[in-house]
Amino acid sequence: MITLAFTRPRKRLEESVALAEGMGFRVMAAPSLEISEGDPEDFDRAETLLTTGRADIVVFGSTTGVEECARAYGGRMRWILNRTTVVSIGPSTSRALRDAGVRVDSVPEDYSSQGLVDMLAGSVRGKTVLLIRSDRGSEVLNMGLARNGARVEELAAYRLEPSGMTPELGRIMETLEGGGLDALAFSSPMSASSFAEGLDSLYGGGAARKMLRGTCVAAIGGPTASRLKDLGRPPDVVPGRTTFADMLEAVKSRLEGADPRPS
Repeated sequence: MITLAFTRPRKRLEESVALAEGMGFRVMAAPSLEISEGDPEDFDRAETLLTTGRADIVVFGSTTGVEECARAYGGRMRWILNRTTVVSIGPSTSRALRDAGVRVDSVPEDYSSQGLVDMLAGSVRGKTVLLIRSDRGSEVLNMGLARNGARVEELAAYRLEPSGMTPELGRIMETLEGGGLDALAFSSPMSASSFAEGLDSLYGGGAARKMLRGTCVAAIGGPTASRLKDLGRPPDVVPGRTTFADMLEAVKSRLEGADPRPS
């Protein structure tokens, strides 16, 4: 059985563990990020943009963004969005929108910020695009849309803060140090940075690069892969589709039936 470790936002941890165990992994998991609410004033500003027709396109970058809008707007959410083109980053976010009674007009083939840019590139010139996501969203999306002539507005629907060193994270690091992990999966650039910083703090500077060399490392998508490369440990696995389930499937495909330790 493959021993897989990952960190996830605390809110997503239980469902992520259940998914990985259902796929046959032996799982070690720890919270990576804490989610807190965005500013009410920002939700009010976004509502004005949407209800006055000043936003032509609204882009939801995560399931959490949908959930936070549903919390802030309640039953008015469907009405607030009904005159705007609604774009979703991927299937989980689309399901959350439909559960909230909101139609989804388009989804990119590549479930990522770059995929959104590629899909919208030819249709945003002169239009206002409202991005609904966390306060730590990458610059890929807003810069890419702006280069294609869009006016970009943002709603930081929620804030992300590192969870810090928890007992669960400490156990993962100890297991990694002892050579007991087959794979380590990262679902965001921020989680990769936090994990590397924790390793260096616990075991001394430069420990992350050395210790991550001995296990298979997976990144959920391009931005996370780029961050791992900057940290000195390019990933072994990057799935074709940018979802947590696809990342786990890619890890399983790489390691199953072979010696799970990379050479």
